[in-house]
Amino acid sequence: MQNELAGTWALVASAWRRADGRHANPFGAGAAGILSYDDAGNMSAQVMRADRPPPAAGQPAGIDTAMTSAVAGYIAYFGTYEIDGTRGVVTHTVIGSAFPAWVGGTHNRRFAIDGDRLTLSDSVTAADGTAVEASTTWQRIS
Repeated sequence: MQNELAGTWALVASAWRRADGRHANPFGAGAAGILSYDDAGNMSAQVMRADRPPPAAGQPAGIDTAMTSAVAGYIAYFGTYEIDGTRGVVTHTVIGSAFPAWVGGTHNRRFAIDGDRLTLSDSVTAADGTAVEASTTWQRIS
């Protein structure tokens, strides 16, 4: 079953639907992302906002500046994955992440594959406590 996910996927859509009826998308329109699964059970994911501002003119282009500007609007993590085909769930076990609180944790994502499209979804809670149904859709590129 892992071969069903194995490959590289490019982000084509991202949506957050809040229980209060509002729509939210933390990555904004035109977000870019890449998701990779290998046959050995390793995975990595990266998503970024398309409208992240560059460092201010005149700021040094050193690593400190680059890291500060990289945090807002960018998520990245890597680890291992396991598939529960009966439940239609892939579990990501996080080894490293841009979000330190994710390291060592697991994330269960419902998944559905339709041809060369993969949709991952999850029920999460927004910072204000509102329930959110989050989904990402990916196109297989290899």
